[in-house]
Amino acid sequence: MFTSLFYLKITVAPLMVLSVSFLQRSFGERFGGWLLGLPITTGPFIFIIAIQEGITFAGHTTRGVLLGQIALITFCWSYAYAALRRPWLQALAFGTIICLLTGFLVTAVKLPVVMSDLLLIVIWGIAMRWWPRSNFPEQRILLPKWELPVRILVTLSLLISLSALAPHIGAKLAGALSTYPVIASVLGSFNQKRFGPGATIATLRGLMQTLPITMAIIFFLGLVLR
Repeated sequence: MFTSLFYLKITVAPLMVLSVSFLQRSFGERFGGWLLGLPITTGPFIFIIAIQEGITFAGHTTRGVLLGQIALITFCWSYAYAALRRPWLQALAFGTIICLLTGFLVTAVKLPVVMSDLLLIVIWGIAMRWWPRSNFPEQRILLPKWELPVRILVTLSLLISLSALAPHIGAKLAGALSTYPVIASVLGSFNQKRFGPGATIATLRGLMQTLPITMAIIFFLGLVLR
């Protein structure tokens, strides 16, 4: 018997993804990169967790989400650098390994809230300061027809599986895992394979540019959900 919470899970995520995809197609790929930096996955995830597990658990989850942003930054930075020198599969694998190692470290080490927030800001600033420069010309990217269904399915799978696992793996780890850039991985690898590393680097840079908005939103949620 399906509950109202289940229907909420399968409704919120697709609506978010559809809205972002429509805006991306209307305003271009650079704007699409900016949208990827917004909490289109972590936002609904925290909302679902608050209903499912309670406000306190959701508040702890936001701490994991903030720490997960550090892993997201290292993914974007390492993937962008690798894309300049390696084929898309090797670059994606390198970025994923760095992301997972960083996620493991930041969730294993216990830091005060203020220290972890400062660390996040510093790492973002360093990544933007030394962002890889691409000499490849930017191109107009037309997304394939399969891309939108893939976005929806991936986001749904991530949201449902993490909300189911959250009570068992803990709020902090669940929050950190929710930040893994699944959609950015799909788009980045597709763009690099078809249009070259310049397209991937531009998309990931757009994600990084709007990431402070997500960081501020999640930080505010952490203060509210107590």
